[in-house]
Amino acid sequence: MYPPKEMIWITWENHRRTKELSNALGAPLFTLLYDGSYVAKVLVVSLKTVAVLLHIRPRRVIAQNPSMVLSALLCFLKPFLGYKVIVDRHSNFKFETQDSPKLRYRVFHYLSRYTVRKADLTIVTNEFLKGIVQKWGGRGFVLQDRLPELPFRQSKPPRLAGRHNITYICSFSDDEPVDEVLDAARSLDKSIVMHVTGNPRDYLSRVKDGVPENVVFTGFLPERDYQSLLGASDAIIALTRDEHLLLCGAYEAVSLGKPLILSDTGCVREYFRDGPIYTRNNGEDLAQAIRSAIGNRRALLLKSQQLRKRLQVEWTSRFRDLTAVLWRA
Repeated sequence: MYPPKEMIWITWENHRRTKELSNALGAPLFTLLYDGSYVAKVLVVSLKTVAVLLHIRPRRVIAQNPSMVLSALLCFLKPFLGYKVIVDRHSNFKFETQDSPKLRYRVFHYLSRYTVRKADLTIVTNEFLKGIVQKWGGRGFVLQDRLPELPFRQSKPPRLAGRHNITYICSFSDDEPVDEVLDAARSLDKSIVMHVTGNPRDYLSRVKDGVPENVVFTGFLPERDYQSLLGASDAIIALTRDEHLLLCGAYEAVSLGKPLILSDTGCVREYFRDGPIYTRNNGEDLAQAIRSAIGNRRALLLKSQQLRKRLQVEWTSRFRDLTAVLWRA
């Protein structure tokens, strides 16, 4: 474990990747939260961040990005307080908004390049994003998510309605094809029930064609209930339209050794290779992928378990490389 004054981790959000990686590094994690308006949150947690820095005086600070504002604040303060900044950027680049005239996106992309230039290291999830970091004058390192520990996976499972139960891990983000998942459910046998996680309130207010009877919106679940739902599912789905995004839900499914259906993007295929079923983000292909997952469940279980072992070995090796880089940062 790193001594507290050697390295700390600061985040303004709860995120499984941050908890797993900070624990692996032995870096004390400061999760600074505030339940209020965005402006009030930024002001309050910025002050909390400065208080932590002044109290501990660390030599290295890792920041989770998102938040972009947190990363920018730490980069701005580093010459005054004398620490090194490592930004765990994941894949938070929002390329689809880079030409938007909206002020919030213009600010985001200005801070995006600023933090890449000023950080001593930026951790991303794939080689394409590392190339972007280096093109912008930064120093990049690729580290995917650590396969999470899911201690409640074998908790008493919920009573599920279907003969076959599929869980779609969803946060209702703009990159997620939720309409297409509902289209797929409409064409499936009613004995196949789709459980959609996350808070659906805003989505349901604008859904046009109604909700199929074999779709259950679970709402935001407590961690124990969420893990037991995944553990009781016949297969797990994680989807994105973003070509350069790896989803937390995919790591969770692999950790559980479950049959997995993923969007067919180059970034996803490059990392997960032949373990999952890949699908295009349309109702017809998704429905076929679900039928295939049910029909080939035993073979997919074996593939997923093999995939879990491979990713654990590869991640451990890359993590060792990261620790060496951090000591030199």
